[in-house]
Parts: sequence; structure tokens; C-alpha cells
Amino acid sequence: MSGVLLSRMFVERFSERLAEIEAIAGGGIERIVMDTEAGGADLSLDDLNRIEGGFFSNDIRYDRTRFMEALYAAPNLKWLHFFAVGLDPRAYPELRERGVRITNSPGANAEPIALTVLGAILSFSRPFSTWKEAQERHSWEPIHYDDAPCDLAGQVMVIIGTGEIGSRIARYAQGIGMRVIGVQRSTPTTEQPFEEVHHPSKLHELLPRAEWLVVACPLTDETRGMVDEHAFSLLPRGAHLINVARGAIVDELAMIEALSSGVLGGAYLDVTAQEPLPTESPLWAFPNVLVTPHNSSISASYADRSAEMFFANLVRWGRGEALQNFVG
Repeated sequence: MSGVLLSRMFVERFSERLAEIEAIAGGGIERIVMDTEAGGADLSLDDLNRIEGGFFSNDIRYDRTRFMEALYAAPNLKWLHFFAVGLDPRAYPELRERGVRITNSPGANAEPIALTVLGAILSFSRPFSTWKEAQERHSWEPIHYDDAPCDLAGQVMVIIGTGEIGSRIARYAQGIGMRVIGVQRSTPTTEQPFEEVHHPSKLHELLPRAEWLVVACPLTDETRGMVDEHAFSLLPRGAHLINVARGAIVDELAMIEALSSGVLGGAYLDVTAQEPLPTESPLWAFPNVLVTPHNSSISASYADRSAEMFFANLVRWGRGEALQNFVG
């Protein structure tokens, strides 16, 4: 029987579903439950020896230390599944060196992130802030046609990263009439919702067309610092940047300069180079910058979607079948 480390909160929330999955898997799975809350008891040596798999679930995202320490101390660990998709392929090198297979839950957060991006686009392109300020003054102040905002239909969006998140953003953008170009390393497929798809080596050729630049790719050696001072200089003046990937993909100092000079007309940042964003960062003060605390994926159903991807792999694990969604 294969022991799988789970958090107590996860087991309590999904107890019935876990029982169903264990039955489907043929009864070859043993739950090893850990209380990840403060003051929870550590696992025994016998527990650690029985652990062969684990699920890093949503509920331990912000209290990870003891859970990860248990996994590092489990000598027979062979598999670890993460609830999230944005995992650095180089993460947890000690586990990888031990041969631990790491999988994740691609697409579990795509819907809420794409909706958040759409909301940011609408907030930048429609004068809600102006109307709200007038409302707070109890003042009826229509915007005149001389100051009317440009229509979104026909504007060009370039999305770096065409996975589940990038593709979902593309579909919503196309739904409001935008033209969407994808940037990806792999060979494009006909099912992808992009007018064009290009290799990252062509990015600088695409940037002069990018009225909206969306970063939705993994952080790797190749993407680190990809959006730098030169990239900003190629954008049309007044373009908007959206980053829902990782802060290190964008050169933050160059971005601040682009915002100050007007090269960037605005930015939505769910991620920053340092998190939490330091209180002294100038990004807080820009009126045309929207900052969210790495929270664009927040959704009441996110935990359910990521759990189902774990359950699918748990069935494969229990049956001795090949796992899916490997990281790296």
C-alpha cells in the first residue's frame, strides 16, 4: 500500500471524494494526514517511512514549511503533486536529485485569471475611474466625445505564453473584438485561439504591434528578464502591460521608467519582482498601475479544480499507471 501525505484540512474538505477515488484506485492508497496549522504534531518516523506520494494543496500555500520538511524527511518519497500551475521547473532540486516526480494542475486557475485580466483591460480602456470620482463628488460630469476612449475592437494583444491561461485570455480578448498574437516555443496547433503564433525569437518583431502585452509564461532561464528596457522601447507609445506570470520575467526598473516616461500607458501587475511588494515601491503610486497581491486566481472553485487533477493522478498512482502533467 502506497502512503500519500495530505493536509488535514484537505482531507476534511474532500473526505467523500477521497473515498471514491481510493475505491476507483483499487484500495492501494493509504492516507497519511498532517495538521499543517500552527501547533500541529509532527509525523512519526514510521509515518515518514510510509510516505511515497504527497499533495501540496491550496490550503497550505501560505503555511508550507512543516509540510515540505516532512516531504524532505520522507526517504521513500517518489511523487509530489502541486495544486498550482506556475511552478519553476527548477524548483525543489533536492527532491529531483532523489528521483521524485513532480506534477501540477495546469488550467485549474485559468478561468479566474483570464476573467481578472479581462476586468483589468476594461478598467483601463473605459473611464470607470473618472466616473467614480465624479460620483464621489455627487457631480454629473459626462465625458465629451473629444475625450472619448478608443474602442478595444481591432486593438492588438500579444500574449507571451499560450498555455491554458494564455489561451483563455486570448478567447476573452477575441470575444471583445481584439486581435490576438501568441508567442510560444512549441509548434502551434490549429486549435489554438490566436490569429498568429510565433517563436519567442520573433518577439521583438511583434512588439511594435502590441498595444497590449500580456505575460503568461513560466519563469525559466530563457524568460527571466525577457521584457526589458529594449522590449519596452519597441512598444507603441501608450501600450499596456499585463503580468500574471512571474515578476522576474519583467525588468521592473525598466518598467518603472517606461511608466514614468509615458511609453507605457498603464500596467496590471498581479506579480512583482519582490513579493510582497515593498511599501516604498513607486509602483503603488502610479495612477495608471493596478497592483493585486498575486491573487488573480482567487476563486471559490479553484481548490475543487486543482483537487480533481490531483485525484486523476492519484488513481493512476494507485494503479501503477503513468502520471500526467509533469513539471520540467
